[in-house]
Amino acid sequence: MKNKMKNIFIVASCFAAITCFSACDDWTEVENVNINTPGIEEQDPAAYAKYLQNLVAYKNSDHKVVYAWFDNREKTPFSRGQHISDAPDSLDVISMMYPAELAAFELVDMQTVHAKGTKVVYTISFDKIQKEYTEKVKEGMEIGSFDTYLKSEMDKQIGYAGSFDGMITEYKGNNPIYMSAEQKAEAKKYQDIFFSAVSAWKTANADKLLTFQGYPENLIEQTVLANCKHIILATDNVTDDAQLSVFARLAMAAAGVPTDRFVVAVSTTSLDASDKQTGFYGTDRALTEAAYWTTEPSDGYTRAGLAIYNVQNDYYNATNTYQYVKEAIHIMNPAPKK
Repeated sequence: MKNKMKNIFIVASCFAAITCFSACDDWTEVENVNINTPGIEEQDPAAYAKYLQNLVAYKNSDHKVVYAWFDNREKTPFSRGQHISDAPDSLDVISMMYPAELAAFELVDMQTVHAKGTKVVYTISFDKIQKEYTEKVKEGMEIGSFDTYLKSEMDKQIGYAGSFDGMITEYKGNNPIYMSAEQKAEAKKYQDIFFSAVSAWKTANADKLLTFQGYPENLIEQTVLANCKHIILATDNVTDDAQLSVFARLAMAAAGVPTDRFVVAVSTTSLDASDKQTGFYGTDRALTEAAYWTTEPSDGYTRAGLAIYNVQNDYYNATNTYQYVKEAIHIMNPAPKK
């Protein structure tokens, strides 16, 4: 593990140091020029192959995991920041926010990150489906009962899975402790529809990744968590790192919730410089503080890693692309020292 991690960071540093220049003299008119700048994989294929081997081995080792949600709504990219292939190599899982109708370049990018051991998934959200249904009802659309709508949406969205390495299933809902018997029965009915579809998919795709996101304490007699690689807690809107521990304690207090796989969610900062709340704990960068939180000891549960919203925002830094994401990964999984 020590040598593998050392090789990863040494080779990655070498990649960053390689710069290619080209010049052209004595032209008489302006014309389109295709510039092919060779990467390290072309300049030194053997070194790059070794780098990929070490990278994959690292991701298969025991380490703090990193999930990232990537906004892939742009299907005609005009920046490298819109390519998942330019995201940090050490990301373990990338969730594409718009999984339907992937563009050709996205399929190519997916193959590129697969070679690095990164899994590409997408998220199915119960809460989003329920919100969309409610809005359609308000608009007077004839869409039938929520049961029917939910089943239809699950069939459609699970149909995206063929192009991906797995899925994240999001369920927030409401705490059943505060429900009447009638409300609890209704909530369980909808949970059963949602998670029955998910469980059927997982049974048929045992080799693919399944992760839960949301409030596990709001599940009613659900066993799906046992088949989930990680449990991502809905902490992206908390205002300080102390609340991360509170959410973990609430989750572990619920019956049947595995406590050895908690991942906390955090957002990068906004591209709007006037937004001083998104991605901050007070005046501190939330991503950095949450990364340090994962390294601290805990009693009764495992701090397994981070899930990062709006990861693509961190591409746009003046000094270093993905500067703070890379910093967070290094905090959680530091390169070994001699």
